[in-house]
Amino acid sequence: MVDAEQFKRKIEEIISQDYKIEFLGKNFNQIVGFLTDTKAEKIYRWVLKVVKKNIQPITIASKKQYKKWAINQLLVFLYRLNINNVEYRIFLLKVKNSIYIEFHLSDHKYYDKIRKDLNLKKTSY
Repeated sequence: MVDAEQFKRKIEEIISQDYKIEFLGKNFNQIVGFLTDTKAEKIYRWVLKVVKKNIQPITIASKKQYKKWAINQLLVFLYRLNINNVEYRIFLLKVKNSIYIEFHLSDHKYYDKIRKDLNLKKTSY
């Protein structure tokens, strides 16, 4: 079991920026608590690869607003994981050539909502 506050601190340490990243998602702390140390280490390695620019981001051409940024100013990084046969998603959002702003961890329903907010999902099925 992984402690949510330690998990957040480790992510902040890897990202290493002055701007305080937001940790978001339905039941975020509970989901982190389900992580094994091995799964948490895989997430840390993924975040490090993102920071080192070894992971290809999703870019969106939309000028629609997402909070205080136009969506086309954002880079979105996606990580999929399975915990006890339940699918979860991580979205890491970064302002192009600038700061990481959000780290989302939640279930597929929340993931669909964020995809819609970011103009990544056009229709529901």
